[in-house]
Amino acid sequence: MGTEHPLTRLIDEKDLLGTYWNKKHGLFKQACPVDDLIHESDIQDMLDTGLLRWPYFTLLKEGQQPEILAFTKTRNVAGTPVPGFADAAKVRSLLAAGATMKMNQLEDWHRPLGTLMREIEARLPAELKTYVFYTPRDNTGMLPHRDGSHVLAVQVAGAKEWRIYDEPREIDSRSGLDVDVDSHAHSFVMEPGDVLYLPHGMPHVATAREGTSLHVTFTITEPTPRDLIESLMTLFAQGCDRVREGNWRATLEETADAVTKALLDHVSSVDAQLLVDTAVATMRDRTA
Repeated sequence: MGTEHPLTRLIDEKDLLGTYWNKKHGLFKQACPVDDLIHESDIQDMLDTGLLRWPYFTLLKEGQQPEILAFTKTRNVAGTPVPGFADAAKVRSLLAAGATMKMNQLEDWHRPLGTLMREIEARLPAELKTYVFYTPRDNTGMLPHRDGSHVLAVQVAGAKEWRIYDEPREIDSRSGLDVDVDSHAHSFVMEPGDVLYLPHGMPHVATAREGTSLHVTFTITEPTPRDLIESLMTLFAQGCDRVREGNWRATLEETADAVTKALLDHVSSVDAQLLVDTAVATMRDRTA
């Protein structure tokens, strides 16, 4: 436990899974050091090296993405023209005009954030992804929305004002833009080191305030009922050949009846934790 990152320790120290999980948002002030995460200079270096490529990054302003050619260029790679590389001059021009730069799936190509994400992932029965939002002062990258995943956000630089809207009695955990912006209930500003947890489906919007805002978001996606059903069938299929053992001359109807009975036995005896673990492993493999 002593070598865990403070953000990972927060899960237990703040009883995240008991007090807050899927119930309410949690704002934890000065809960995470940021020196070992990512810096504004890292982002500028990524632009200057010219290796950043869409869709691992994009630009957004009030929920709208410019045409891809408005912020990318084609480069010659081993004699072949390859489109989608970041055009540093175009990106900086759009940033100056108020666009947010969003970087996607940093766990694939940014070692410190990838290491931290996998450490957190080891503590949660879910699939995690890592994103960075780089937003000029007084600008908003995304419209008020709901995320289909739980969110753990860390403010790294600047300040960002979050507004969380009243949710209906039955929260729709799917992502979407159908947010009642007249139901504004909570407003707060996150500063470097602050951590925010949002349950999936909680309506919100965030706007940069003091200086350019830089924050990291970890999305946390739990298995859906469909994922668990697929997991159930995967586990069943691993032993389904035994259904015909000793009865290879059975008719198709007799085999179907035997499979049905075996499946019912499997459903009544399967271990719920094994079901979850199998579903989570499958989700992580799909996006590895």
